[in-house]
Amino acid sequence: MSDRIFFVNAQLNQVVALNASDPANLTLAFTVSMAGYGGVANSVTVVPGGIAVAAEASPKTSPGKVVFFDASGTFISEVTVGALPDMVTVTPNGQKVLVANEGEPNDTYTIDPEGTVSVIDISGGLAAPTVTTIDFTAYTPAMLPGVRIFGTGATVAQDLEPEHIAVNDDGTKAFVVFQEQCRCAYRPSHEHDRSDHFLGHEGP
Repeated sequence: MSDRIFFVNAQLNQVVALNASDPANLTLAFTVSMAGYGGVANSVTVVPGGIAVAAEASPKTSPGKVVFFDASGTFISEVTVGALPDMVTVTPNGQKVLVANEGEPNDTYTIDPEGTVSVIDISGGLAAPTVTTIDFTAYTPAMLPGVRIFGTGATVAQDLEPEHIAVNDDGTKAFVVFQEQCRCAYRPSHEHDRSDHFLGHEGP
């Protein structure tokens, strides 16, 4: 996998793999159509034994998927995650895949799914992943002073929309960006500890 570059072509709803064995002369290795796996592919990352692709549903307010393929683009397995999985990453030890499920409302705000983070355990291999999806329903506005909650009639869990995740070097903390709130939070990266710590302050 060290001679491959993977990216998502959202316009064609494909995952594209480039052969980078000669960095000065990139060539197409293969493409994977995501048409059969949901609405649109949003993110891809390399994991041990293959790749993980985050695919939103159609409509985007329904639960999405993370789909696993091998290094040649052959389907292995899939799991259901939260609404609008926007970004996928893997812990440094390659054992867990973390997914930022943005949970955006529809255009008329009649459906507003909760933002969530999914933790997918792939320690048993890509053919047998297990998923735990973590929400933010334990929080009220009073518990998060200074955090901007502004959606029409939205709860904290609906208004927090995870956009991106970064994991520290030893894999013990996952930093989650809430773009609409101009906030970052971190939590232990294993699914059994659900404590969150909100960082920073709201920008201008």
